[in-house]
Amino acid sequence: MRSLFLHFFVVLFLTSSSMQVTIAQNTRFKQQDSEHIKDIMEAWNEKAGNYLYESIAAHVMNTEQPERINNIKRTPYELLQMMSLDRIDRLKRAAKTELQKEKNTKRGKRDTYYWKEWLNYVETTTCGIERGSSTGEPHMLTFDGERYDFQNAGDYLLSASEDGSFEIQTQLFRRYASSGWSLNGGVAANVNGDIVEFRGTKAPIDGEVYVNEELITARDVSINLPQGGTLRLNEPPEDTKNRHLPGDRFVVKWPTGEQMRVGIIRNFSFGDNKDTAEKNVLYQLYVAVPACRSDYSGLLGNNDGNKNDLIVDDTTSINNDRSAYTEEELFGEQRKSPEVLSRKEQSCLYIAHPFANTFQLEGSNSLFPKQMTSILDSIRYPKGCVTLADASDEEVAEGRRKSESAGVSSDEMYSTVFDYVYADIDPKEQVNDSNFRQPERTDTKEPDISNDNNNGQETNKNTQEELRKIHKRINRKNPNTRKRPTEGRKPTRNVPTREQSEER
Repeated sequence: MRSLFLHFFVVLFLTSSSMQVTIAQNTRFKQQDSEHIKDIMEAWNEKAGNYLYESIAAHVMNTEQPERINNIKRTPYELLQMMSLDRIDRLKRAAKTELQKEKNTKRGKRDTYYWKEWLNYVETTTCGIERGSSTGEPHMLTFDGERYDFQNAGDYLLSASEDGSFEIQTQLFRRYASSGWSLNGGVAANVNGDIVEFRGTKAPIDGEVYVNEELITARDVSINLPQGGTLRLNEPPEDTKNRHLPGDRFVVKWPTGEQMRVGIIRNFSFGDNKDTAEKNVLYQLYVAVPACRSDYSGLLGNNDGNKNDLIVDDTTSINNDRSAYTEEELFGEQRKSPEVLSRKEQSCLYIAHPFANTFQLEGSNSLFPKQMTSILDSIRYPKGCVTLADASDEEVAEGRRKSESAGVSSDEMYSTVFDYVYADIDPKEQVNDSNFRQPERTDTKEPDISNDNNNGQETNKNTQEELRKIHKRINRKNPNTRKRPTEGRKPTRNVPTREQSEER
C-alpha cells in the first residue's frame, strides 16, 4: 500500500512539474519597463521619446497604440530610423541587459521574451527595403524580383505579414465583361488595425478614400492613423483633363515599416461591364517592406531572397517568371510560335488557378464593403492567356518605341508595351516606383519629427481644425482589427485546360 502511495505521489509530482513547464512555455510574456531605455529616448527628444517608448511597448504587447501629440507626424518606425546608429546601439545594449534580467527571473524555458521582441522591432529599423508592385493589367513584381502577369478578377491578397499588422488587398475588375485581363479598381489595407480603403469612382477624380469607414475628402494633408500608421493625401492637379495624375496620390505608412504608394490613371472607361459601371480609376500600387523580414505572403511573395514566389504546388515543372522567355519570345516573331504559346498557356493556367486560388479572398476575410468574393468563375478566371502574341508587329514596335523614349528599363519594357497595346496607357504616364524616401538619421537633441510631405510649409488654421475633426472621427470608428490573416485556400493540383476554363 505504501509502495502504491509513493508511486502515485511521484506520478502526481512529475505531472504537475510537466504542466508547470508547459504553462511557462505557452504563457505570453508580461510587459517590462526600463527607466534607462526611457531616458535614452527622452534625451533624444523629450516628447517624441516618451511617445516612442510607449508605442514600442504597445506593438510588442499587441495592444492599442498611444495617442500622438500634434507635432509628431511620423510613425514610430520612422522615429527610430531618424536616430543615429550610435544611439540605436545604446538602446540595443540596454535592452540586451534587460533581456538577461527577464530570463533570469522566469521559470521554465520560453521561445520568446518581451525584450527579445522589443529588440527585434528596433533592429528591423536598421534594415534596407525591398520593393514590389502591381501595375497596369496588372503586372506583378514580387519583393524577390519575380515578374508575372495576373489576369484574374475578384478580391485577392496582395501582401500580408504573418502577425496581421500589415495587409493589402486588391479588388480586380475586367475593363469589359469579355476582357481577358483585369485592373486594380479598388484597394483596402489593414494598417495595424486601422482600415484604409481606396475606392475607384467617377468623382472625385482621384477616387474616394475611407479611413475606418469614414470618408476623407481633405487633400494636401497628412493624417495620423490611431494605431501608429500615417496616410498622406496629395492634392490632385488643377488640370482635371489630364488622364494621368502624376506622382503619388496617396502614401500609406505602417508603424512596422511597410509603405504603399498609390498612383492613379483616371478616366478609365470600363465599357459594358456592369460590375464596374461606377469605376473610373486604375490604381498603380508600389509596396516596400523591410529587407530583413521574410514573414510575408500574398501575390507579392514572401521576401525571403529566393525566387520561389510562384511555387505553391509541388507538381509545378515550368518556370512561370517572365525571365524564362527571351526578348525574341516576348516581342519578336517567336512570340507566336506554337512552342512558346504552349508554354505561356500552361503558365497562365497555373497562375490563374492553383496559384491564384491560394490568395483568393472569401467573405470572411475580404476587407471590401462591396465584395467580389462570389463572382462567377466565367468572370473570375481569364478565358485565355493574353500576351503580345495577340498584338500586331506594328503595335508592339510602337509600344517599344514609346517605352524607350520614356526611359523605361528593359525589365519593365514588357509591362509598358502590354499596357500601351491593350489599355492605351502611354508609357510616360507610368508612375516611377523609386520614390520610397527614408528619414535621415540624426543625433541632434530636438530632431524634426514632423513629416516633410508638406515641403516644410505650415498647415493653416483651417486645415489644422479640419485635421482635428478627421482624427476625432477616425479614432471614434477605429475597428482595431489587428489579427492574424485567415489561412489561404489550399492550392488546386489539377490545372484545367483552356477548353475546361472556357466551359466554366
